[in-house]
Amino acid sequence: MLGIGNRLVQAQQASAPTHHAEDESVKAGREAEQQLVELLRKHGVPNGYVYQGLRVPDGFRTRKYEIDVVVLSEYGIYAIEVKNWSGRVAVSHDGKSWVHGKKDINKEKDVTLHYDQVHDNVLIGIQQKAQLLRNHLLRNESCLAEKYFHPRVVFMNSNVQLCDKLKSTKEVIGQEHLLKFLESFEKGLAWSVANSMIPSFITGQLSYSAIESARQGLCTIGTWDVLQLNGGRQLIGDFKSCPHISPNRDDTARLDFKHQRNATVSSVWAVLGYSPQVTVNMYKRNSTSWLVGSTLGSVNVPYNTDVTFRVAGEQVDSKIPVNDIHNITLSV
Repeated sequence: MLGIGNRLVQAQQASAPTHHAEDESVKAGREAEQQLVELLRKHGVPNGYVYQGLRVPDGFRTRKYEIDVVVLSEYGIYAIEVKNWSGRVAVSHDGKSWVHGKKDINKEKDVTLHYDQVHDNVLIGIQQKAQLLRNHLLRNESCLAEKYFHPRVVFMNSNVQLCDKLKSTKEVIGQEHLLKFLESFEKGLAWSVANSMIPSFITGQLSYSAIESARQGLCTIGTWDVLQLNGGRQLIGDFKSCPHISPNRDDTARLDFKHQRNATVSSVWAVLGYSPQVTVNMYKRNSTSWLVGSTLGSVNVPYNTDVTFRVAGEQVDSKIPVNDIHNITLSV
């Protein structure tokens, strides 16, 4: 057993975790995706037909590519890349890149720095992901023609200025065309009656059976795990392991980490001979609430236990102290 001095140091550390603030640009991008999803629902797209953060495998199933938003409709499947960029966006001379004009403002020095950031052609990227999505559905016996897959790049920031070439590209949705894009998903009563009476091969739209087959195929695609840190920062990636915890993903949707943050109480427990611990509550998947009765169980782990988590885009696993974790949402 550790001496009382060491336990008091641990108690102090456990009650004052590291504050992990979210990067503002990352937060804004995530909020832009959520804003688009809410607008789609507002314009009539059912909840079960909008998917976020789907990870589509490549042809050899050795790597997965994320699609920000996928929408299933009678007109086909929309694979959408959401951008929250502000400033001017233009296509490079060779068409392989997009050039994003940015500026950084240093208020303390009253200096504004203008510079160009070069990205791979975003439209080509989402077109390739849409093809991977189609291939995945074909492997799952949802055989839709290529014409039913619609890649789109949607800019959500009203301060973006697209070059003429991007403005004239139907797959690129700027602010001036966003409302029309959203309204294209709306269906009136007359349309619903007519569509139910006219065969799909005449209307050119997907049949009900084709939509259901596609929906089932989309439900087989996983998303990211989300780890929320103290301070609000979120990490997306894959939860690998944590000592003393072995959640079954089929049953477990979320892990909540409960901490003792009161320094006085922690010190009292330290004097009594106890080292700080974190209580991990495991919640059932498909439960209607996070209330009492929806838990699968609880486990106490030492506060300095590490969670192994592979952050998206990283080549090695990260070791994250449970004392810094608020919760982990597990994908299927």
